[in-house]
Amino acid sequence: MASETSPARLADADDGWWTRRRWIALLAGTTLLHAVLAAVLPLSGDEAYYWDCSRHLDWSYHDQPPLVIWAMVPFRALLGENGLAVRAPALLASLVQGLCFPPLARRLGGGLREAGRAFLLLQLTPLWFFGSFYASTDVAMMACYVAATWAAVAVAQGERRGWWGFGLAAGLGFVSKFPIVLVLAVLAPLLLRRQVRAQLRTPTPWLAALLAALLTAPVWIYAGQHAFDNIAFQSGRVPTRSGVTLKHLGSFVAANLALVTPFVGLAMAHAALLCLKRRDAGWSVLRFAAGAPLAFFGLLSLRGSMSAHWGAPGLVLGALFLAFELDGVRRWLTRAGAVLGGAAIAAALALVLVPEPFIELESSVRGFPDDPSRAELRDLVGNDELVAGTRARLRPGELVASDSYSTVHVLAFLTAGELETRLAYLHGSHGLASLYWHAPGDLLGRDMLFVTEDDRVVARLPELFAEVEELPPLTVELDGKPVRRVRFARCRELRVAEGVFTR
Repeated sequence: MASETSPARLADADDGWWTRRRWIALLAGTTLLHAVLAAVLPLSGDEAYYWDCSRHLDWSYHDQPPLVIWAMVPFRALLGENGLAVRAPALLASLVQGLCFPPLARRLGGGLREAGRAFLLLQLTPLWFFGSFYASTDVAMMACYVAATWAAVAVAQGERRGWWGFGLAAGLGFVSKFPIVLVLAVLAPLLLRRQVRAQLRTPTPWLAALLAALLTAPVWIYAGQHAFDNIAFQSGRVPTRSGVTLKHLGSFVAANLALVTPFVGLAMAHAALLCLKRRDAGWSVLRFAAGAPLAFFGLLSLRGSMSAHWGAPGLVLGALFLAFELDGVRRWLTRAGAVLGGAAIAAALALVLVPEPFIELESSVRGFPDDPSRAELRDLVGNDELVAGTRARLRPGELVASDSYSTVHVLAFLTAGELETRLAYLHGSHGLASLYWHAPGDLLGRDMLFVTEDDRVVARLPELFAEVEELPPLTVELDGKPVRRVRFARCRELRVAEGVFTR
């Protein structure tokens, strides 16, 4: 147990302006705001894909661990087939993150003031604001990452039972997203402490490790059933090119700054340097936990491109450094970042809620439809027309197929599963879990209505079907100008299923 003078005993009462009542109001208010946005904003292709995965329950999935997908099932049963049900696990995970901040701040010698500062700051960054209600595996993993850090700080301060929290959070984090393994970096400062090494002579840490291992079992069961395809997929995302380049490292750093705004990112970095003087064992754990994702993916970016959000757990914990050192120039940088972040959030919400003016501007600049490239923004308009156009062309007994996993799963979601859709794996590397849901024998000889926005795909369809007939396309217009063009082909008698529609 912690001693009477440990940080866990300090700052337990109300902390100036940051009273418990105000903290609860902030947490409840932001959760309610995120829930409203989750209900009204349209689902992305990724989110529709997770929804479809939740209709095909499995131990795990080709490109994602299962926890977030499983968690959608009870919310779908309770709320129906809508965006709020799909995003409810993200709302729950972001709430868990928020609940972890006060006890973690107390163990670091702070209180509600530091927890509230960190939480409010994150609410004004694009990273946390949208991540708090966007259905993704990242938000659950980050909640587990913060919880595991809190537990590791407790262990460092003499709380042997903290191992149970660490094992639980690490295990659940692994079935959320694999980068949770980077939280194991905290074992380095922990095992340097004689007090912690003595705990290894007791059953607690080993039983906690066993708990974590058991929680990861669904991933390994799926791997055994499918020739370790899920592990190979994740391993394939690690760059293997020879040579070192600073190009991608610069992009990774810039993108991480953009996630929290450059002002806040610089303030976080400066605050982290100042916090090096804090010698408590808990602060050593926090430094390793925050630095591990940024350092690991930063090093990998020397060999290839890395997604910025993979380092996000480090940024979330970085808010605590700033909360403890929020004065001087860092205060002004944070205020500037909050204004910039708020403006970016408002602009992004406007873009999603009313995309038409932005699409018209983009079209005039890029010359669509002469420009063959597709912008993600155009996927926000015309989906109702796409559903209607697909239904109008669909004949009894036909399946709906597309090379776009976004189109496949959005069509299924918008019709609550009424349209039977199938992914044709002709390019890309995401959404491939659906290839495991159907056997070749179930598809060979079937007729399909093929939907695509890629002109190159139509030319490949005769390789797959006995007969292909192109139908009139669908053109979505804004103010008389085409902004989205969808091609349809009636395909009879599927001849090639393996490797394209199934695995």
